[in-house]
Amino acid sequence: MMTKEEFTMLRDFVYEKTGIYFAENKMYLLESRLTNRLQELGFSSYEDYYYSLKFGSEKAKNEMANLFDVVTTNETSFFRNPPQLDVFRTMIKKDYCNGNMLGSPIRIWSAACSTGEEPYTLAIIILEIIESLKKNIPFTIYGTDISSKVIESARRAVFSQYSVRNTDERTVKKYFAGENNLYALKEEVKKYVKIDFMNLMEENAYKIYRQMDFIFCRNVLIYFDEKMKKKVIDCLYECLRPKGVLIIGHAESLHNISRAFKPLVFPGTIAYQRG
Repeated sequence: MMTKEEFTMLRDFVYEKTGIYFAENKMYLLESRLTNRLQELGFSSYEDYYYSLKFGSEKAKNEMANLFDVVTTNETSFFRNPPQLDVFRTMIKKDYCNGNMLGSPIRIWSAACSTGEEPYTLAIIILEIIESLKKNIPFTIYGTDISSKVIESARRAVFSQYSVRNTDERTVKKYFAGENNLYALKEEVKKYVKIDFMNLMEENAYKIYRQMDFIFCRNVLIYFDEKMKKKVIDCLYECLRPKGVLIIGHAESLHNISRAFKPLVFPGTIAYQRG
């Protein structure tokens, strides 16, 4: 059983490396997520595991990836939260098909994209717009995550029935090859999405993702404390082009985090625009 001292050591270590904060009442959650790692590595206590991570050799560096895998939450699906996707769809049509940004390459970043359903959803939306309007809209979507396990899954792009439960049958038939209750995304969608590792704690990592038109960072802030929230939001602000738009989780808010953005109020949701 994890002691309070072990919890504090590991909680602070996880926070230092990932920004994810486990409150005191989440000790059981951290314990349950790390139990299998102790068993597989043969450690007799959580303290031994901590010291191996903190002061260990090359083996400890490899274990860090496993730690990231087990402490992250990866609940996602295609076409999640329709009001936010409606805002995205409307802005693409208005600004990039008919407005001032007509013909400009669109750069989109899905931060903490988990197994990839979000960035692939955004690609499908744009492909549908291209087809309906018969206009060429160049675009690239970047999907990043801290977990090597979900990155591998996102690149493979083979999904369960649960992942496509909110996707209409026409879209599933058009963009997926289904077999044995698995749905393999077609290359015509995959080719627009670049999946890679990215730790939101590392400020230098943000340099790759500059001049973004849209950033989706949904249901991520809820795992951070106030200090980490401010740090991430400030970095995301710098990654947006002027008038670029940030979309966070529907239960999340930038209230008391940042006043740098202009809130854009839509039916059922709010988007945040860089000035």
